[in-house]
Amino acid sequence: MILAIDPGREKCGMAVLNASGGCIVRSIIKRAELAANVIKLANEYKVKTVVIGDTGDSRSAGKELLRLELKANIVFTKEKYSTQEARARYFKENRPRGVLRLVPTGLLFPPVPVDDYAAMILGERYLKG
Repeated sequence: MILAIDPGREKCGMAVLNASGGCIVRSIIKRAELAANVIKLANEYKVKTVVIGDTGDSRSAGKELLRLELKANIVFTKEKYSTQEARARYFKENRPRGVLRLVPTGLLFPPVPVDDYAAMILGERYLKG
């Protein structure tokens, strides 16, 4: 099991994935709650690796996780274009309805934050190598 994190200044996306890339759980949390949620998910799902995006607020999040002394490896992965991929994944799983069906999804913005989808994308990238 891996825990993928898309860190931000105010909120973080989190996703737990199994070894084949299947997403077990996704969530968006406040940045201040990162450490508590990482400990909870790492223990609950027996996480072996924590994957963090390599841009944004990743360095401070990584330092915070190192202080937790987790029994998991902490690795950084490329975060480039993960938000665009997350938007596309959101619309793939939540098809637009009504007149919005006629608008190309590349021109639409999701009505909710997609940080959890971005974390899932980062976890999948790590698993692909």
